[in-house]
Amino acid sequence: MIYRITHIEQPYSGEYEEKIYDIESSWNSRDWSWIKFEEELSIWCGEFRGKYRGAALSEKRGIVVVLTSDYMYILDIETKDMIDYEEQPSYTEITCTPMGDIFLSDGYGLYIFTGKKIESLNSIFLPVQVDFLKFVAYDGKMLKMSCEEFRNCSNQITLLLDCESLEVMEG
Repeated sequence: MIYRITHIEQPYSGEYEEKIYDIESSWNSRDWSWIKFEEELSIWCGEFRGKYRGAALSEKRGIVVVLTSDYMYILDIETKDMIDYEEQPSYTEITCTPMGDIFLSDGYGLYIFTGKKIESLNSIFLPVQVDFLKFVAYDGKMLKMSCEEFRNCSNQITLLLDCESLEVMEG
């Protein structure tokens, strides 16, 4: 079972056992990203099409989500297999809470995985319309986010997400 992931630069040939996660498409870029996966008895590397945006591991959901410019890949932490993907995702931010929930943002909204597939991605209500939403840091069960008010870039806003209740409030 995968228990740790780390974004790395392209490894030397033969440094790790490698597994390529590629999806045939005429829209694919020439960019690649590499993630080092650690299991109890092995370390290996996954190669993913697209420029790296982020990755998150959720033991709670049993998945790893790798976000690149070309795809969002969902891998099973037990089998290492790709169980779902989304082409040309609009998401720019990804994080995993201390409780094991994976959150994504496209800059305008906030989303949570409630299962293992793309269709399990649900929207979380935000108290204001936002632009440029970024994940900043955790303080216990609270996720601090920064953003601008939509259509009012001079109004910088801090939002706090209670990761247990999924309530978002201005901070």
